[in-house]
Amino acid sequence: MNHLIVVVKTPRPGTVKTRLHARYTPRQTAALYTGFVRDTLALAQTLPIHRRVIAYDPPGAETAVRDLCGPNWAYLPQIQRDLGVRMHTALAGELERGASAAVLIGTDIPSLPPHHIQMAFDLLKTRDIVLGPSTDGGYYLVGLSRPCPALFENIAWSTPQVLAQTIARVRAHNHTLGLVPPWFDVDTPEELDILIAHADAQRLSSGIDPIPHTRAALPTLTQPPPRPIFSTLNP
Repeated sequence: MNHLIVVVKTPRPGTVKTRLHARYTPRQTAALYTGFVRDTLALAQTLPIHRRVIAYDPPGAETAVRDLCGPNWAYLPQIQRDLGVRMHTALAGELERGASAAVLIGTDIPSLPPHHIQMAFDLLKTRDIVLGPSTDGGYYLVGLSRPCPALFENIAWSTPQVLAQTIARVRAHNHTLGLVPPWFDVDTPEELDILIAHADAQRLSSGIDPIPHTRAALPTLTQPPPRPIFSTLNP
């Protein structure tokens, strides 16, 4: 039984993809993140998976997240702990529900090929853990065939050391490891530029746009932020 978990935040302006605020307004960034979510879920729905789960945050946002993600998913709130505990709790919970393999991804990889996820499930038939390395030194995908809590402890999350520290945990606990091809997260304006250029090349090459929902949000990014309105009483 293959279970896929997608981590989703409610796309409220000012709370998602905040590193993009260096170039875009919070409202523009929230619209872009909405496109990321929809493209990620669309790719996940092409796979033959037994159970699809949205691990949402904040815990009281289920209605808003359901409106965004639709009816074809199970919905579970994220535990309010650090990132490692959140991920392992979600993965271990699916293993307890009968999954032979549980894979978790985020929503900042909207152009990820579905094959990468399928490959992770295939590797978990013979491996304890599978990782999808990201180009920023972390990982965009993690999968387990059995609980491995130590893998998520004392990691410097959101730093370039995440992958190296995780591999050290794998080695220290004698877990078997599988790897899927590297991919890139989109956190910064420069990474967004790479995403758009790469998607343009893919569309030109294959005729298929890998990020249609994200692309629908792009015209809003060219609109300048609203100018402040000053009272006539101001000097």
